[in-house]
Amino acid sequence: MAKAQSPQSITPDDVRFLAADAGERNAACPACGRRGGARPVLRVPTLSPPDRELELIRCGHCASLFYQPGGILDFSDLGGQDAGFWRFYVEAAGGIWETLWPVAAARARGRMLDVGCGFGFAVDFWSRSGRGEAVGVELAAYGAAGARALGVTIHDQRLEACEALAGQRFDVVYACEVVEHIDEPRAFVAMLAQRVADDGVLVLTTPAAEFVRPEHRSPGMLAALAPGFHGFLLSGPALESLARDAGFEHVKLRRFAERQVLWASRKPFEPALDEAALRADYFAYMRARVAELEPASPVGMGYTYRLLRDEVNTGHLADALPRATGLAGAIRLRFGERALEPDSVLAAYREATTLEDAGRIGPYFLPGFYHHAATLAQHVERDYPRARAWYRAAAELSIECGRIGAVLFLEAPTLVWPARIADAVLGLALGDESAAEGLLALMETGLEPSAASGYGCVSRERIEALLPPVIEELASRGQRASALRLAEGYRAYVAQNYEAALLTVGGVESALREERSVPLDPWFAPYTSHAFTATGAGPEASRAALADFAVRAEGAGSTATARGRELAAKARQLAGVVPPRRDFSFEMSFDLTPKR
Repeated sequence: MAKAQSPQSITPDDVRFLAADAGERNAACPACGRRGGARPVLRVPTLSPPDRELELIRCGHCASLFYQPGGILDFSDLGGQDAGFWRFYVEAAGGIWETLWPVAAARARGRMLDVGCGFGFAVDFWSRSGRGEAVGVELAAYGAAGARALGVTIHDQRLEACEALAGQRFDVVYACEVVEHIDEPRAFVAMLAQRVADDGVLVLTTPAAEFVRPEHRSPGMLAALAPGFHGFLLSGPALESLARDAGFEHVKLRRFAERQVLWASRKPFEPALDEAALRADYFAYMRARVAELEPASPVGMGYTYRLLRDEVNTGHLADALPRATGLAGAIRLRFGERALEPDSVLAAYREATTLEDAGRIGPYFLPGFYHHAATLAQHVERDYPRARAWYRAAAELSIECGRIGAVLFLEAPTLVWPARIADAVLGLALGDESAAEGLLALMETGLEPSAASGYGCVSRERIEALLPPVIEELASRGQRASALRLAEGYRAYVAQNYEAALLTVGGVESALREERSVPLDPWFAPYTSHAFTATGAGPEASRAALADFAVRAEGAGSTATARGRELAAKARQLAGVVPPRRDFSFEMSFDLTPKR
């Protein structure tokens, strides 16, 4: 029996994956229309009343996923018609870069129609970047709000009923995250095809059925599922089939985690997927738009935050610093000084229970602002105490966002572990041995999303790329206590997530020979077993073990790796087999040593 839910209370913990032998279901797939071989994948409550539990079923023919019982709720049931929901959308929920780049890759110019255009980001971008005329269609209330705020044309009617667009065809027709809301996807794509010019391009984005797997349990997957609001999740082949059946011979499909993007044309066509060029167009549009908008308005703050975030994430820190300063001033003007005081704002967030409560404290992007401001405080301003305080606040605020509404705040969970990692590494660089706790927690709990981490998690690759160089750097700096604790934690991580045999040289040799799963740096765990218990004048047993490690880690044939040879050289130095190289250093992708 499903428990009573609200959109704010549904979490990834409510998604229950089913066993493979759960039995077949006799139901017609909305994507391909066929029956037979359909099996349930998971059960999840709806995001909005009436409170009920849905089964997500995988089609036995096209591998798309669809819900039983069926029925697609109107977006207004999730708050899409609330007077204030558009503010949440424009400040945090709507992705501007994510919306713009697929249509920017379609064509350099022409007339563009955006069906289900949301706030109108793509419509505004298309016309303001000189590509040509653009018009949108959006039934939800935030479409009208976007039309007023951005000065664009958005019709609040269904496309088939919109007299102003009757009979018109366009060079680009775009439907971003729309098709999954439609009862009859084949008829919808066929209708869109009628609006595409002979040499035009249809662009569709939609959640990917292939992403729905237990290991991807997260707010992002929950948003892709959107139980009750999405009728189905198309598989890649099913999405391509919809486009081909609508008359498009040339179809290109790309998948990015939970999202897939399709471009379709009747004539030969290649999407322009040069990310550098797409980013350049995006930044030019965003910088021009931010310069025109009222800084303290929801729209101005939403645009400025996204530009700040993307400047930081792409390394444009010199541009980002004045942007952050200006945004801080706008936050202070609109919400007061408390919104920029980590302890005060965190205390307020812990009292919040609804989206509206959070919106009274500060802008909805506040956790992200704290994180990016911390990055600038560390790497540009060199204000390390403030950077650490803001990293910690970013992590804790993001966790509170997960409690308030895991399916609504999709950026926040992605910040929890990056903020914790940045704080821990900076703390260790400053000589704070207690900061090692953050990296120990990362290895112990970072792989599994949970309420305690705001449903954020990290990949094995992230952990395994980070920890070995940090441990080695700490050891070389003489912070042996931290290096030893983290090395012990790393060995426990390897044993738990791979196999205990990989803690030994022989186990690594065997695993590499048999091509079993190993960490990115398979030799590091056995190396630490000896390296941090010996010095140049260490016990003979440890020196002998290091010398043996050096011989075996260099390996031969299939077991030889460049990293094995590198660690072998270090082991020889520690064992006294060769004189230490005074100029030896391990190059890292991050700066552990603060510059004063």
